[in-house]
Amino acid sequence: MEDVVEADRAGRADGRMMRRRVPAGEFDVALNRWGRFAGADGRQHGPGEWIRADGELVRSRFDRTELDLLTVDAPHLTVTRTGQDVAHTADVRHIVVVQLAGTSVLTPVDGHPPVQFAPGTISYGDPTVPYRWEFDGPFQLLMLRTPRAALPLAPAALRSVIGRPFASDAGYARLAVRFACDVLHDDTLLAGPTAPRIAHDVVGVFTTVLAERLRLTDSSDPSEPAFQRAVAYIAAQLVDPLAVPDIADAVDMSPRYLQSVFQQRGMSVTGWIRERRLERARQALADPIWADADILQVAVAHGFSGHSHFTRAFRAAYGETPNRWRGRAA
Repeated sequence: MEDVVEADRAGRADGRMMRRRVPAGEFDVALNRWGRFAGADGRQHGPGEWIRADGELVRSRFDRTELDLLTVDAPHLTVTRTGQDVAHTADVRHIVVVQLAGTSVLTPVDGHPPVQFAPGTISYGDPTVPYRWEFDGPFQLLMLRTPRAALPLAPAALRSVIGRPFASDAGYARLAVRFACDVLHDDTLLAGPTAPRIAHDVVGVFTTVLAERLRLTDSSDPSEPAFQRAVAYIAAQLVDPLAVPDIADAVDMSPRYLQSVFQQRGMSVTGWIRERRLERARQALADPIWADADILQVAVAHGFSGHSHFTRAFRAAYGETPNRWRGRAA
């Protein structure tokens, strides 16, 4: 048990890619960031006691992104996520859940209706809301947790899909789920120098799944096409100087309207650009392909004007310098 706890601490501390299997008796330690667990009797139990049957957790972690595949052969299980748990995971902004087998009901405490999960459903959740999550029968669950900046989607816009499960067994969602499960089950994929890229690929496919869902959900939003044009242009020109008037002119709208489209989604144009540049640069600093590039080269290649500008922005966003992050992730 001590080894499991220390392994989790080390994974959080050094940012390196981790992939490991966790025995059923250690789930409540490995999953302590999910919430607090109780068995069929409704009581919370100590380590190794809340589950009476065999199970398996396969976990991939890199930087602030975690991908879990949890298989449990138990008659009943309850997870309670409290306000204290929320406070301990303030850095996590996106949670995607796929119920691969079994059923469950997630009841948020903010007054929203319960979310019903059936086999083959996928859902986007709000990690800032405490909940009670009840599972019936043996089940299998895939969960992706990743920071806000890792998904080039507007957090405010994603509110429209919170608590609205949809099918994961058709179209691109089916391919995304299969890819994530295949990655977790292949011991070689997450063991080499390309592991960080593969982890980001998993995040990327689920970004596409959510983007497609947003397109279907927000079809009545008249500003959505304008927003999509703007973010597509920004993504294509991210390494170049980007000013609001120039972006507005390129996507055929006024600067004021461009700013309002982003403000409706809880952000500014410049804030969106800064987040995208920082996240790409952070990924590059952990990528072996960029190992021979110095910090200045990485900064300029991702749209920053110089070393000091990049370092200040990076420290403000992540709480450490680019050099320190690169050293920990190497």
